[in-house]
Amino acid sequence: MEVRDKLYELTNDIDNIGLYDPEKRRKEEEELKIEYHTKIAREEGIEQGIEKGIKQGTSNEKKFIAKNLLKDGLSASKVSMYTGLSEKQIKSLI
Repeated sequence: MEVRDKLYELTNDIDNIGLYDPEKRRKEEEELKIEYHTKIAREEGIEQGIEKGIKQGTSNEKKFIAKNLLKDGLSASKVSMYTGLSEKQIKSLI
């Protein structure tokens, strides 16, 4: 009788309801997986954005330097050699 009463009490306790519900557990695990993959995707996107920003910044800096070298009278071929920009890129700055 005591065991039956205790079992009934535990079964109807609001904190225990759904505790062993496999469908609920599956949904929770699926939500955790989605949350995890979203976090990873976001981190990868941030990394790619930083890399792209660095490349663009470097390119802009090179163009700025190239313009100044051209103003000082250096040839496009010398500016290309010093900056690593192609002569076509340098000529587009003129």
